[in-house]
Amino acid sequence: MLGRKELADLDLQKQALLLESDLNRVTLQAEVQSLRSATAWVNDVTSASRGLAPLLVVLAPLSGFLLARGSRRSDSWLRRLMALAKWVAPLYRLWKSFSARRSGPEAGTPTA
Repeated sequence: MLGRKELADLDLQKQALLLESDLNRVTLQAEVQSLRSATAWVNDVTSASRGLAPLLVVLAPLSGFLLARGSRRSDSWLRRLMALAKWVAPLYRLWKSFSARRSGPEAGTPTA
């Protein structure tokens, strides 16, 4: 049979284990919350990149064309920048039309 000293030691050991368990539980909850916020960040970045896909489809070939065209001439950087600025408005309209088609008809727009 166990004496009072042994029972007191076992009780102290039990309390220490319970405190350690609580500490581990709080640590695990903090790690899960951190993981959830990291997952939310990845989802935000992924959805943002999906939103830029129509723009990238247009800009990738255009940038290749402009780089190839620009390497043949020795124009100043200002002239190249002005030539690029000339394309910004038409490309923006094209991108908006791709985005509108992808998102579907707007709520206030009547369909024919």
